[in-house]
This record gives sequence, C-alpha cells and structure tokens, in this order.
Amino acid sequence: MHDADVRPPLVRLVQAAYPEARVLPELGLEYGLVRVDLAALSPARFLGYEVKADADTLRRLPAQAHCYSAVLDRCTLVAGARHLARGQTLVPIWWGLVLARGGAEGVTLEDVRPAADNPSPNPGATLQLLWRGELLALLEEVGAARGLRSAGKARLVARLLELMPGDVLRSRVRAAVCARGDWRADTNV
Repeated sequence: MHDADVRPPLVRLVQAAYPEARVLPELGLEYGLVRVDLAALSPARFLGYEVKADADTLRRLPAQAHCYSAVLDRCTLVAGARHLARGQTLVPIWWGLVLARGGAEGVTLEDVRPAADNPSPNPGATLQLLWRGELLALLEEVGAARGLRSAGKARLVARLLELMPGDVLRSRVRAAVCARGDWRADTNV
C-alpha cells in the first residue's frame, strides 16, 4: 500500500467530517521546509494529517511532528499496519491515530485514537502562514504599523508577538488564511 492509495479515502473522510473546512494537500509549514500531507483549514481550527503508508519510511516523522505541532490545532497520523505501532511513539500523545488497511475493496481507514487539542501551539510559527501584507494589515488594525511598512516578515512577526496574546494571534491567522478565497484553487485534492 502506497501514499497514493491512502489519500483518496482520507480526503473523502476529512471532507465529510469537516464540510466547512477547505481541504488542501501539501500545505507548507516553516516556509515550505515541511509539507502537511492533507490539511483541513477553517476559522475554528487547522487540522493536519500525515500519511505513512506501508511503503513509506518513518525517517522524517519526528521532524514533521515537531513542525506540525508548532502550528496545527489538531494532528493525525494515518499509518499502515507496518508503521502504526512505531509511528505512535514518534508523535505527541495528543495526535490522533488512524489505521490504513489495504484490501480488495481498496483502502479502509479505522480510527484508533481521536486527535485532541494541541496543548502548546507556537503563535510565532503560526504567524509564518501569513503573507507579508496580511501581517502588515494586522499591525495596521492595532495602530502599530508605523515604521514597519518596509520591514521584512521576521520583524513584522516579532512585533505582532509583542503586541497580541498568542491565542488571539492564532485566531487571526486562521481567519486571514480562510479569507483568502481560492488562493490554492489550482491544487487538485
């Protein structure tokens, strides 16, 4: 069983469970350093799914788990039987687990453990999802853009972290990303 076998039933499952969310493949985090296999984005929460089919390896999972856990509100590891036991030791306990099984009828997905809320997201990492103009717009809203209109993203992020509580920043990021419209309309889920 390969990643490409698991993704179609996973997309259907996520779309059915979260009809209000925009479901996107390959959402980049850490300025594209890592990519979430499947993300469901809504103003209420950002969900991420990492697929480790039987043909995959777990070599990158610890780094992926670290990056996902900084940004996403809930995460789920979707793994084949070959990787589920080892995979669950490489992700935080709040991550959900789904077993992917291949069979004559195709891949079936079985919930093993539901995802819980992320206990310690990083607002600075979450702010990296915003475009420079969106960061500047947030600063404009709180009257703190003066002297920063030509600053780089890193300085804008640092200033926002000084001015707003983390939970407020994360909520504003979710709203801004979801308000983008069809910014990823060219991607096929």
